[in-house]
Amino acid sequence: MAEDSNFNSEIETKIEAELFSLIRSILNLNNKFQKGKINDNFFKKALKNTMNKLFKFKLILKEKNIYLIDLLEKMQLSEEFNDVIDLITRVSSLNLSNEKKENHNINILDLPGLTSEITASFITLMDALTLKDFKNQDFIIRLFDELNNGLSNFPGVEDLVIKFEDIQRKFSNDLDKLLYEPKLKEKVVDDLYMIFKEFQNKLDLNP
Repeated sequence: MAEDSNFNSEIETKIEAELFSLIRSILNLNNKFQKGKINDNFFKKALKNTMNKLFKFKLILKEKNIYLIDLLEKMQLSEEFNDVIDLITRVSSLNLSNEKKENHNINILDLPGLTSEITASFITLMDALTLKDFKNQDFIIRLFDELNNGLSNFPGVEDLVIKFEDIQRKFSNDLDKLLYEPKLKEKVVDDLYMIFKEFQNKLDLNP
């Protein structure tokens, strides 16, 4: 039991250190930018990268059933975190999300639009598979590909991508059987819906 306690304590210490580092990195970046120590282009790129890390960190907390608000209060970082949120809000108004994405590096400012696209793709694909007499194979394949692309570009959902690609692989290997057997289509729709619900749960990132 003592070993488990020490192990949990070590993990907690690492999580707290990571959170402190992320918050301070964002605030220090803004401080240097305001003082003219770094230029606009460097500030934008560095801020995007750090915000992306913060978003992934919040996903990790959720998976470990740790509430960010409790962690912030324990570390007495609530005020600093609010400053970070204010900064992100101000930066959002600068339309940073309209800059060209490099290597699919999606930052937190891009996520609302990408989330809407993924949600629409899920609904469209499930609806198409639900239609009784719909047999357009090319259209279904395109919907699968579009959804795969959206999920693959979304940070922190690698586990969902694996699950989705497994469904897509089975579907691609026996396309005719899927489209012409109602029970099999129903099973695929149910599996897609479960992934969709997991995706929605991961978005519940409020402190």
